[in-house]
Amino acid sequence: MNNNYKLLSPNDNSESYKYYIVFSINKKRYAINIKNIIEIINMPEIETTGVMPENIIGLFNYNGLMIKVIDLCEIISEKRNAYSINNKLIISIVEGNCFAIHANNVENIIPFDSNFIQEVPFNLENTIIDEIYKTESDTVSIINMNALDKLISSNTYKQSQVDYSKLFPEDEKSKQILKLRTDQIKKFHEGFLFPQNLSLIHQYILFTLDNFNYLLDLKFVKEFIQIKRQKITKLPYTHDFIKGIINIKGNFLVVLDLKKFINPNNNSSSDNSNKLIIVEGKNFNIALLVDDIKNIRNLKNIKKTITNTYNSPYIYSEYTEGDTLYSILNIEKILNDDSLYINIE
Repeated sequence: MNNNYKLLSPNDNSESYKYYIVFSINKKRYAINIKNIIEIINMPEIETTGVMPENIIGLFNYNGLMIKVIDLCEIISEKRNAYSINNKLIISIVEGNCFAIHANNVENIIPFDSNFIQEVPFNLENTIIDEIYKTESDTVSIINMNALDKLISSNTYKQSQVDYSKLFPEDEKSKQILKLRTDQIKKFHEGFLFPQNLSLIHQYILFTLDNFNYLLDLKFVKEFIQIKRQKITKLPYTHDFIKGIINIKGNFLVVLDLKKFINPNNNSSSDNSNKLIIVEGKNFNIALLVDDIKNIRNLKNIKKTITNTYNSPYIYSEYTEGDTLYSILNIEKILNDDSLYINIE
């Protein structure tokens, strides 16, 4: 496939050089250490949603792993322009976390003489650039990938105010090219052995109910929907946790008020719940009504616990990170619950 390359470490073991991929955003040059890069691909189809955190364009299915696609423009104070089919994605990995960085163009693998790498002469909060490569004829800003990984994994992310879907080419020819590339990338990856630690990553959607944090395995998620754009039709003689049915692209789905389903004694209102997570099961799909969708989390070594906050059978496990508690949803048990089967024909 043209212009898609597997990246191998150079044979030059000289300690005076470090190897970087140099790329451009708005004609300014940036660099990433090749140890953090898996490969570079031409811009493919990207799944965009209206509920992603800021600076996240959307998701890309990379060898079965749904990874975030990052737009660095706002982070590095660059103007955001429309995307082009000539743009690139830099598939990156940091401490087992895989994500893609959008770039206008990628130059090459370039050796930087360590003697010309210098720290930036000032400190900025949340900066991802703390070094530059500077010679008499060249200046390149070096991305601190650990800082970037920490930033995009932060729970303090705000929801994006940018509709990234409008930045992609709208003409049919460009759309066909993007789709063809996606198919080619999938075929190109067949039989390729990815870094072993990627297989240990468990990806979850982080959402909230009454200010409590919940995690849902991303492999069950089909799409996200803003509830204000949809009409929910109430059904008589159904459980309180059945909000109604909704028509999504010609398919009628049961809308489950997850707050009341998980905890039947919960008397709080769901009027402020404004997001739907469409979950795909073996036999049918369902729409989960939640308060808000926050982020995608990459977790490792999830272990099942015996007890949970509500002693609910629909909570698979609990996970703690610092002082924050997360309840992991047992979505398979929810999908197999007989009370959700409603004849809506």
